[in-house]
Amino acid sequence: MRSLGFGLDRVVVPIFRWPRISAFVVLCLLALTAYGGTQLTFDQNLRAVFAGGTDAYQDYIQTVEDFVDPENEVLILVEGERLGEPDVFAKLRDFQFELQFIEGARSVVSAFALRLAPDANGDAPLVIDDAEAGLTPELLAEVRAHPLFGNKLLSNNGEAMNFVLTPEEPKAPLAITRAMRQEIEQIASDTLADTDLEVTVSGFPVLRLDIVDVLIHDQIVLNTAGVLVGLIMSLIVFRSFVASAMTAIPAILAGGAVLGMIGLMGTSITVMSNVVPALIMVLGYADSMHLTYAWRRYRAEGADPREAARLAQDEVGPACMLTAITTAIAFLSLTLSDVEIVSRFAWIGAIGAILGGMLVLAVHTLLAIYVGRFWHPTRDSGRNLLMMLRRPNAAIGRFAVTHARKIAITAGILVVVLGTMYFSVPPQHSLREHLPTSNPANAALGRIDKLFDGAFPIQIVVPIGTISPTSPEGLEKIRAVHEAVAGIEGVDRPLSLWSVAEWLGGDLDGGDNLDAVSRRLTELAEEMPPETSSRFFGRDGASLVTVNIHEMTTQDTEPLVDEIEAAAQSAGGPDVTMTGVTVLTARESNRTISNLFWSLTLAVVAGVGAIMLAFRDWRVGAVALLPNALPIFSTGALLFIGGHGMQFTSVLSLTVAFGIAVDDTIHYLSRYRTSGAALKLPDRLIETSRHIGPVLIGTTAIIIAGLSTTFMSEMPTIRLFGQLAAVTLAAALIADLLVLPALMAGVASRWFEKKTASPDSKPAKQDAPVQA
Repeated sequence: MRSLGFGLDRVVVPIFRWPRISAFVVLCLLALTAYGGTQLTFDQNLRAVFAGGTDAYQDYIQTVEDFVDPENEVLILVEGERLGEPDVFAKLRDFQFELQFIEGARSVVSAFALRLAPDANGDAPLVIDDAEAGLTPELLAEVRAHPLFGNKLLSNNGEAMNFVLTPEEPKAPLAITRAMRQEIEQIASDTLADTDLEVTVSGFPVLRLDIVDVLIHDQIVLNTAGVLVGLIMSLIVFRSFVASAMTAIPAILAGGAVLGMIGLMGTSITVMSNVVPALIMVLGYADSMHLTYAWRRYRAEGADPREAARLAQDEVGPACMLTAITTAIAFLSLTLSDVEIVSRFAWIGAIGAILGGMLVLAVHTLLAIYVGRFWHPTRDSGRNLLMMLRRPNAAIGRFAVTHARKIAITAGILVVVLGTMYFSVPPQHSLREHLPTSNPANAALGRIDKLFDGAFPIQIVVPIGTISPTSPEGLEKIRAVHEAVAGIEGVDRPLSLWSVAEWLGGDLDGGDNLDAVSRRLTELAEEMPPETSSRFFGRDGASLVTVNIHEMTTQDTEPLVDEIEAAAQSAGGPDVTMTGVTVLTARESNRTISNLFWSLTLAVVAGVGAIMLAFRDWRVGAVALLPNALPIFSTGALLFIGGHGMQFTSVLSLTVAFGIAVDDTIHYLSRYRTSGAALKLPDRLIETSRHIGPVLIGTTAIIIAGLSTTFMSEMPTIRLFGQLAAVTLAAALIADLLVLPALMAGVASRWFEKKTASPDSKPAKQDAPVQA
């Protein structure tokens, strides 16, 4: 087999022999993927970004199963300057009362539910016993000082209150969460009318609901925008409805087929894989443009639609499939990650790239045969935008070969400088970077973090052994851990069984009183409802100490997490473990991002290796390395200069963008290989730039225009993916039009001066050279 596309481009061979049967087969495949589209589901798991087989993740899963799960709490934030006024404060008490009757609500915790310690008769009066009197400074201080949740329920300025609602059903279906939110908002509207208070429903269940809504919205917007952008760009480039249809329809069907494939695979669309169908669509536009450009040229030279299609496929089809293969390799490199959501993204992207590439070749051929007959060459056929770009591209090629050595040296220096910046970009991750920025629930979570002394929990599991957590010995161990972490700067007041002991009051340093508190705690524990006891007691006898910290970057979080763990283990023993979303974010993100760096390295090596195998010449792969490393380093340098960290999405976009950027290199080398063998090396490179440069500009413009649709996404990760990929692809175009021919004409000229076109490849039809 001598095909650049490793034989996959031969998918079009049966079409030329049996076009009608082939059309039927393609229609059946499209019908199957259309059915798959009806089976699409969307991932609701907020912790999916860390899901995998690591010990840290398994510890977290075990902890949320044994203790309270923060992902199952609905937070209701009420804000307003009039919050403490007597009539408004009384209405807030009524609001608390009404919330308890919402269908599916197990419990509601707020400042109105706080109680004083039980008296001798066991009575525990409410802290707020007269809401009609309003929120006085003394009452505010008393609520905030309450050892059980006080500072989590009322802000320091008395202008914000937090209500915590626990649903009956953990991880309730989205329909139940949606109905619950609507009922909460309706109760707020009825109860708090004319109070000027702002009520926002937040918490992980609501964020999970909103993320799925955004994913569905993005699928509609991104794919619709991708279709429109591709059609408009095709019309601008070709100035022909037939040629535009031949370019757009294969790409649209490829993107739709990949979307249906996801449904057929039974996998869910995630915050990462959400972009794949639109990405395959814009790649399909690029391949279709190469095919349409070649097909029109052969038609203008007198070939009939079928023959022109065959010649275009022979000339461009193998290179198109090789670009699909290198893109798939870039995706597959991400399967090295042990994070499930990344691995799933990688497999969907890899399979989609191959499926989309083959489908574009097949559909374009069918359209060329059956629709191409409606396009007829005219004197103005060659007067399209791509033809107008030939002279400027010849000038660029001439500049590159004339100043080859200077350009090569400059590129080498840039690779070293930009590469140093690239490798200096630190890993960075924030839990909320995967949440829609404009979303009210997400914005409310940020305000809760500022108003209530931190909203990002760290769960410290204290093994007690065979003794009871409420025993004096158990309480002493819990106390030691509680007080050790409470003394760390940046840590909120801990919540543990020792908090309950403090609430019960008395001289806790006295042995007799501690025994009495222990007995009262044991009695109280037996009366606690499950949603309360799970905050303190585990299934295996362990106890939980919870602290909250403010949102911060992983660079700041990780040292704080390490300090908390060291203090907890020093006080409670080495078997004390620490987990939670905050801990996973701080520790797993750095490890995962570092692993993805290796995936990117593998993508570069494997992509260059695929070029070597396809062209059967290691020198071709070697000369392709620098022009494709330069764009990645350039984008990384921009992150470094801008003071940004390397996020999950940053590495993913660079990896995928590399796989796409290699496309230009492949098409340039493919055109060079099949044309101008009789010319001297400089003239041959100029002729190659003149011919292929306009198409590379056109395809890059279409891909970047397609990626620009991601800027409309509410997901910051999707927007970042599109921005970084667009910058990388623009840099790759410059490198392929300027650096690649300069290397071939300069430092690597000895490798190419004596090479002729491969004997197995048919020379492409040459146009008369132009002077620039």
